[in-house]
Amino acid sequence: MEPLGYTTVGSGPRKVMAAHTWLADHRTYAPMMAFLDGTAATFVFPDFRGYGRSRDRDGAFSVREMGEDMLALADHLGWEHFDLVGNSMGGQAAQLLAGSPLAAGRIDSLTLLCSVPASGFPLDAEAAAFFGAAADSADVRGQCANAVTGGRLGPAFAAWMAGLSQESATRQAIAGYLRAWTTEDISQEIGDFAGAVRIFVGAFDPVLTAEVAAERIRPLFSGATIGTIPGAGHYPSLETPAYAAAILNTPELTGAGHAS
Repeated sequence: MEPLGYTTVGSGPRKVMAAHTWLADHRTYAPMMAFLDGTAATFVFPDFRGYGRSRDRDGAFSVREMGEDMLALADHLGWEHFDLVGNSMGGQAAQLLAGSPLAAGRIDSLTLLCSVPASGFPLDAEAAAFFGAAADSADVRGQCANAVTGGRLGPAFAAWMAGLSQESATRQAIAGYLRAWTTEDISQEIGDFAGAVRIFVGAFDPVLTAEVAAERIRPLFSGATIGTIPGAGHYPSLETPAYAAAILNTPELTGAGHAS
């Protein structure tokens, strides 16, 4: 089977794979790519099934499938060891892969950016109706992006995200992965992970807050740190691209503005 489509930045010896969010493909990472240290690392940005370079790939659109597809891509690339990054929905899949016996010993570190918990993030009836309408409406997709960034970035940002989502994601992907990150609980499948785990939340993310991370993500990973990204809501690579790149460039960075 063909691997997921992907984009590569850099050619350095350290290997980093970064999983994207729900509304759009790997291009949500694009604004920070200019700041990545491509001499020190090779950064790979896959597109999940139904998105971008994998837009024509059908599938179950599940968290487990996302994890399996990322591991298959690492195999295709010949990566024995790599660092794993996940934003939002991509973070849920990254947690699964990091704690999976299938990838035991291969993932050196896990970095979560505004991540959905491994247990999923169930929505109440009103929120489920709102997010559910995104499958058929680009305008609603923009409204979703505006909501999870704290409503602070204005209509132009919402319109841009709506356009990127419409261009890069199929209706089936938006609907299928919404079900995945809201209803799939894969927390019991996460085993011991020996690598470093960094959890970052956006200062303006109204939903996936530091409290959510502390209560629902950190208990699964011994020694995990939680840091806050100033100036960011739910999409650090779009809102604070240079700082988001610093997080990927510097495995020791564990909090806002400092390394430890």
